[in-house]
Formats: sequence, structure tokens, C-alpha cells
Amino acid sequence: MRKINRTKLLDREHDRRSAKLFVIATEDKNAGEQYFEMFARISSQVKVKILPTEDDQSAPQYVLERLDKFKDLYDFNEEDEFWLLLDVDRWVKPSQLIAVCPEARQKGYQLAISNPCFEIWLCLHFQDLKLQDRTCKHFDARLRKILGSYNKSNLVIDLYKPNVQDAIERSRKLDLSSSEYWPSTLGTHVYKLVESILKSLDMT
Repeated sequence: MRKINRTKLLDREHDRRSAKLFVIATEDKNAGEQYFEMFARISSQVKVKILPTEDDQSAPQYVLERLDKFKDLYDFNEEDEFWLLLDVDRWVKPSQLIAVCPEARQKGYQLAISNPCFEIWLCLHFQDLKLQDRTCKHFDARLRKILGSYNKSNLVIDLYKPNVQDAIERSRKLDLSSSEYWPSTLGTHVYKLVESILKSLDMT
């Protein structure tokens, strides 16, 4: 089957010759997609395409398969990047990630995994971690305390935008072994994805 030209994924405001595509397959339906749309609005040089979970198929293997299928549809450029945005929480066991991460790396995909959830990345925009923070519920509560409210279905992106570099620095300090597939303790590798996007925007 003939592949579709990647320019079909670019909006009218993008530079169709030189815009770089970031394709992100996520287990999330809400927060991740809203957050990364923020970067797509900054410049015509970057397009972020989110592949959210559908039909509750959020296990790592399903997320990987979704990215595989999407990549096979289009004729991408070598500089385009493909990412898996995953969590280590009570629903996802390390054994599931171990089965997926080496395969993803072999295919040239990159990993942005949070332990325990994407909300840890959002919290790091504002504060260092607290000793009592351990679960996704803790991070949801922390965001409500910081922001006054938190609804993952309706992120107020403007609250996060000024603090992206702070989140990167805090995440890097927590990342004691960046070569691991995911943080073995509390932390997030989402900063690696965001750094790559910012580099493409000449903002690092």
C-alpha cells in the first residue's frame, strides 16, 4: 500500500517543507494531549500529533501497536520523532513495560515514561516533590492545592507555559540514571520529550 505524504498531517499554518513532526502515542485521553498542543501553537516549524487511547486500550502494548500502525500509514522524514508517553502506576506493571520498551527502542521510538503518572510532570512546573508524595492521588491533590483546582480533562495551559524550564530542571535532578527505560523511583522522563521539542523550536 502506498503511504500518505506526511504533509497531510500539517495544518495550513505550518511550513510544509521544513516543519518537524512529533508523533506521540499516549495511554492518556486528556492531559497529555492538551499539554503538548501548547508547543504546536508556538511555531510553524513544529507539529505535535497525539495518538490518544481509544476504547480503553491503554496497556503499553496497545500504545505501541497504535504508534506502529500510524507510522506505517505515512511517509515520514528522517528527522521526525516518535514517542511513547506512558505511566508506571497501579494499572501498569513493570513487566508490561519491560516487554514493550526494548521493542520500541529497536524501532527507533523514544520513551517518555513517568513514575507514577503524568501529573508528576505537571507538579514539577511549580514545586519540588514532597516526601509524602507517592501516588497519582497525591499528585492530583497537590495540583488542586497549587492551582486551586485541577481537571485533567480541561488543563489551563497558560498556567504551565511560563514554568516549562523549571519542570525540566527539577525532572533532571530527580533522574539519577537517565539511561533507564523509566525512573525506578519517583520521577519522569517527559522532560526529554519536551527538551527535544524546544530544541526544534530553538528555545533551549
